[in-house]
Amino acid sequence: MAFNTTLNTLETFGSSFNTINASQMNSTIDDQYSNNNNTTGSGGFITKVTADTIRSVINCYLIPPVALFGLIGNILSLIILGGKKMRQFTTNILLAYLAFIDTLLLLIVFMRKVPCLVAKADPITAQNIDYVMLTAPAILELITSRTSNLLSLVICCERCIAVFKPLKVKLWVTPKRMIFSVVAVTVIVIGLAAVDFNYSTVIFYYDNTKNRTVAQLMYQPFFLENQQFFNIYNNVFLTLVLRILPMILITILTVAIITQVRRRMVWLKDITHATQNSNAENDIQAVTKMLMTIVLIYIICLVPGSISLFISLVDSRFTGRGEFRNTHRAVSSMASFLSVVNSSANFVVYIAMNQKFSDILVQMLCCFRKKHRRSDHGKVESIGTISSTLRS
Repeated sequence: MAFNTTLNTLETFGSSFNTINASQMNSTIDDQYSNNNNTTGSGGFITKVTADTIRSVINCYLIPPVALFGLIGNILSLIILGGKKMRQFTTNILLAYLAFIDTLLLLIVFMRKVPCLVAKADPITAQNIDYVMLTAPAILELITSRTSNLLSLVICCERCIAVFKPLKVKLWVTPKRMIFSVVAVTVIVIGLAAVDFNYSTVIFYYDNTKNRTVAQLMYQPFFLENQQFFNIYNNVFLTLVLRILPMILITILTVAIITQVRRRMVWLKDITHATQNSNAENDIQAVTKMLMTIVLIYIICLVPGSISLFISLVDSRFTGRGEFRNTHRAVSSMASFLSVVNSSANFVVYIAMNQKFSDILVQMLCCFRKKHRRSDHGKVESIGTISSTLRS
């Protein structure tokens, strides 16, 4: 099976797949197409060499350490938010599940960047891994990223109720309803994205020229039979429902929440005898500020990718095979890095803006350190006992 034959079948795979998963995925097929058709470096505002340099720096040196930091932070967040001391707060159900989703997302992203590191030692193995990661794992990345989008929308809705209807928030926002919300969001996203598991597959064959087994990425027959449906469903429907529409709603709700919080703060300053109510109001405002910080980071990090996605939808020149393909590839990598930053930043926000979270984290780390010291001390004592026994 010749490489050029499969490339002819798959030359549009990269841009289409990038479109359904926004800027978080950068297809290897796009790179191959660019290598074959743009060696002189005329694909847009920047040259191919510049685009490759930007992508290499981001994918190999920026995303892996940030993703690793985010993985550790989200795992710690999940442990703390799911613990007995924090689990009693309804909002923490959303935050714990968001930490879980971000953990899965960052794990997949980190694994997808492994080929970049492996390529320095074995390019063929790196390509094989990259092709495998562009099948089911890429769809799982799509599912987790879109679930994270909708969870941010649920957080905004919960804060709207807390800010605009503070007396009814405990009645309307209950643990059971929060659990139902996260389950419903997950089921909806999986249901909408499940069809994309029929998008592509990987086959392995023995390449006599390389004298080893290599992988090749191919469309599945179901996609080839329904290509027009996939293009409309992924490029238009899923993009609008799971990316652009939630972004618009989150932005509107965030502006409304911030405006209402400022109004209430001004109103509270004018009240001199509000003691208990003021304390309760301050607690609500503290939680609101923390959650709005998370949402604002989400907006700042994902707006560039959404704009890039929208431009690629309305202008075919700004795609992996268009006139501005080099610019598209560089911008997609930058937006992908911002997405990783967004999924990794929540842990820092919790530490900076939630005193109880910080206290529990310090206690947890100190207890681990004490246990480690006790273990080492026990080993030292046992070694000393053995030594004294041998001497006697």
